[in-house]
Amino acid sequence: MKPIFGQFYEKKVSFIPSFGHRMRPLLENFNLKNIDILPKHDEPPPWRSRNVLTIDDFNKLPKSTTAPSVYIQEFCYHRQKFERYGTVFTDGSKFGDHVGSAVVFNHIVISRTLNKHCSVFTSEIFAIYTALRAIRLVSQKKWIIYTDSQSSIEAILNASRQSHPLVLSTVKLYFKLQDRNFDILFCWIPGHVGITGNDEADAAAKAASSNVETFVPFQDIDQVLKQTILIKWQHIWDLELNNKLHSIQPSIAGFQPNNLNRRMSVKLARLRLGHTYFTHKHLLYADPAPSCSSCSTIISVRHILCECPKYRVLRRKYFGKAYPDLRDILGEPYNANVFSFVHDINFIHSI
Repeated sequence: MKPIFGQFYEKKVSFIPSFGHRMRPLLENFNLKNIDILPKHDEPPPWRSRNVLTIDDFNKLPKSTTAPSVYIQEFCYHRQKFERYGTVFTDGSKFGDHVGSAVVFNHIVISRTLNKHCSVFTSEIFAIYTALRAIRLVSQKKWIIYTDSQSSIEAILNASRQSHPLVLSTVKLYFKLQDRNFDILFCWIPGHVGITGNDEADAAAKAASSNVETFVPFQDIDQVLKQTILIKWQHIWDLELNNKLHSIQPSIAGFQPNNLNRRMSVKLARLRLGHTYFTHKHLLYADPAPSCSSCSTIISVRHILCECPKYRVLRRKYFGKAYPDLRDILGEPYNANVFSFVHDINFIHSI
């Protein structure tokens, strides 16, 4: 998106701007200016693939039913078994606009502040990548990298060309260290149970305020764009107060799938939209809108289901109220008795 091309497009209005120039106003509108997109690395070639080594000493203890003291005791036993291995604790944190990543290595804390658009996963995997970069500079060969992020370990174990750029960078560096006879193991440990190194890494990640990293992986930018668009879409939808659907579905999240067959799903959708054959067929024939014989009101789905006094007894039978709210009938979840009601008033075949 070089400026010279922008000037070219301004002078040659018949030329269609490139994708980057068309996207620039959108990104600026979303406050995503001057973003340093993290480049993607190729996955290791298959003839160089090796196993990523992990330890599974703590997964057998469910965190929901295991006391912190038990974890601490198990960790002590674990360290006795692997006493020849050095320890590296990693953690990532995100709250508000603060994203931090930290490593506790040889009693030294390495912390980084990441771009506010980075995800928690990015902060966690970046901490592991930083740990490997620190390990490569020392002479000791045996290390265990401890993390409370199971998703990071799973991502490393299942790395592919579609993986997060930092996952590929981590795997690539890990194999390079294996070539140099490093013996590095990954181990999941539970967070916030009193394991000293993990608590130190957690505190450092939350307090990180210097050494700012400006990169943002494409996956995180993608999520930011999606969330921003959804927020703007919801704001626009909130202003549609006269929309028939808005009254029963104020959220853009949409309706959950139902177990109805296609015929009944179509009828439910038409009721929710307020567009049925009976209430709107006059538009096809340029006739006047149909009016209620009981109260001389233009007939609508709302009038039939909620307002017309002629059906108040049946509404009390099926909905528990003579004049129920339309959202209670057609909202999420819908009232299954609505089909019995429209059947009893002979409206089911006119939807």
